[in-house]
Amino acid sequence: MKILQIHKYYSFQRGGGSVSAFFETKKLLEERGHQVIIFSMQDKTNEKSPYSKYFISHFDINQTKNFREKIKLGIRSIYNREAKKKLEILLQKEKPDIAHIHNIYHYITPSIIDSLKKYHIPIVFKLSDYKIVCPNYKLFTQGHICQKCLQGRYYNTFIHKCLKDSYAISFVAMLEAYFHKWKKTYTKVNRFLAPSQFMIDIVSSAGIPSKKISLLRNVLNFSQFEADFEKRNYFAYVGRISEEKGLDILLKAVAFLKNNQQLFNHKLLIVGKGPSEKKLHQLAQKLNITDVVKFKGFLAKNTRDWKNIFQKARFTVLPSIWYDNSPVAISESMAFGTPVIVSNLGGTPEMIENEKSGLIFEARDKIDLAEKILKLISNPQKAKEMGKKAFQRVHKINNEELYYKKLFQIYKEVIKENENKKI
Repeated sequence: MKILQIHKYYSFQRGGGSVSAFFETKKLLEERGHQVIIFSMQDKTNEKSPYSKYFISHFDINQTKNFREKIKLGIRSIYNREAKKKLEILLQKEKPDIAHIHNIYHYITPSIIDSLKKYHIPIVFKLSDYKIVCPNYKLFTQGHICQKCLQGRYYNTFIHKCLKDSYAISFVAMLEAYFHKWKKTYTKVNRFLAPSQFMIDIVSSAGIPSKKISLLRNVLNFSQFEADFEKRNYFAYVGRISEEKGLDILLKAVAFLKNNQQLFNHKLLIVGKGPSEKKLHQLAQKLNITDVVKFKGFLAKNTRDWKNIFQKARFTVLPSIWYDNSPVAISESMAFGTPVIVSNLGGTPEMIENEKSGLIFEARDKIDLAEKILKLISNPQKAKEMGKKAFQRVHKINNEELYYKKLFQIYKEVIKENENKKI
């Protein structure tokens, strides 16, 4: 089968979990003998590809200071005509059997959906975030979960400055949402792929027919992970450092434990980068916990240092205060034999078995989080047993063979449905 895989980034150094899932899917399909065709954006950090001549030209609206250029790129980020044109050239030459869209927003844009339908290419669309129902991706704004746009009231994005606290950027995002609603862009997608049941419930409540959404968990290449059940005296957060991740709650929980002399020589390691780094450093100083909280900065995925953090951590923590969908970092932690403490929001609770392969706490509740942390650092043997259960759990839900069989079955169903529509 000739399968077109589309992502705005073709670089391991760009993006986050959606990039990892994209490359894992590509690798898995190629190993099963399929021809994978790539469509992406040019970037100096890209992997080599025989299809790079079809990639759209690189641009970044955030790095443009000229107002007129910002307006021009803003329009391009809503409907990229270059992407539409270049994809059509690629489609004419390669004639793929199906297209699998991953993450295209602000660069490739949904303009390509028109090209795919023009050439009768069936489309599956992975829901890595909430963009199709929420202009700012997150259902989260001004420090709180928000569902005001779910029924198409996208003007709330502008009113509340939901993107980067900017009226201008939020206005462009609002226009984009209304534009694609007017064009009925997403009605042209044959099937949506959701990594969590929670995602299915959210988008179907916003009007996407549930029969057009299939549950497909993320996949991991387990050959890249080596479990280690002998842990050290630290726990870790690995990911983006931003407001919605709830890291202030984590620091306050650590401060509570320190003040009650209940850390038992354990430290918290924070790995990653993001817009909230400065505030988080300041909070650690204010709480007087800089001796037990260590900021490790960004560590490239699959490097020795990155692996060591996961392998030797007593457990990892994801204290999100937003509807985290299905973070790859949780699966990665479990693949190293490291249990996870997660908040009770979004799709993350689906990924673990509470009290078996991890623990679930009440979001924003620093005392509840502190109690869950204490439960594992005061009982290393329990944490070790959870790590073993986490290892078993991830091999069950993020299994390569299971993922491939289900994905390929979806491909066949969508191709057949598309053929029937043409008759």
